[in-house]
Amino acid sequence: MKRLEVGTELDGFRIGACLHAGGMAHIYEVRYAPDAQGERRDPGFPMAMKIPRMTAGDGAENIISFEVECQIMPTLSGRHVPRFVAAGDLTRLPYLVMEYVNSTTLETWAENFHKESFQTGLHDRAIAKLGAELAHAVHSLHKQNVCHLDLKPANVLIRPNGKVVLLDFGLSCHAHYPDLLAEEMRKAVGSPAWIAPEQVVGVRGDP
Repeated sequence: MKRLEVGTELDGFRIGACLHAGGMAHIYEVRYAPDAQGERRDPGFPMAMKIPRMTAGDGAENIISFEVECQIMPTLSGRHVPRFVAAGDLTRLPYLVMEYVNSTTLETWAENFHKESFQTGLHDRAIAKLGAELAHAVHSLHKQNVCHLDLKPANVLIRPNGKVVLLDFGLSCHAHYPDLLAEEMRKAVGSPAWIAPEQVVGVRGDP
């Protein structure tokens, strides 16, 4: 899938700047396109559109994991996940529109943490507070019958108020839906440095 041009209109959305071009997907700023009267809907929060990469060299896990995310995102609610807006037709043009949470990732937070925290004496307290917040975020998913299965610093956002938002549900599973990745893939899928050991041997879905 080639990168979309700024200003392209797609299913009532107008494409903005490309925020991220990764190995699995492109993510764009989006707004609602104006209607026939020139009015533009306001959802009350910024939005982002995620479109999976589908080039000849990409594996089947790209589109399967995207289908999983489209299946799970509409079921989730609460302050620990981006708000779901819309999903495109997988047979025509797959996309996922959600709230754009413009915050620091745990990955970036950790890179800057030690220097700042040791200077202010907040090292232990800051780690404990963030760890508790992350545990609450994961527990909120489990209460909604979802296991994330791809928890890593790049998939954890930290809002300015210290609250945690979890991203990227492409490797997740829902207790009430078929586990498409388990059905279709014959190897472990995940980030080697962060994947749970049981996933390597094919055990998925245990909180």
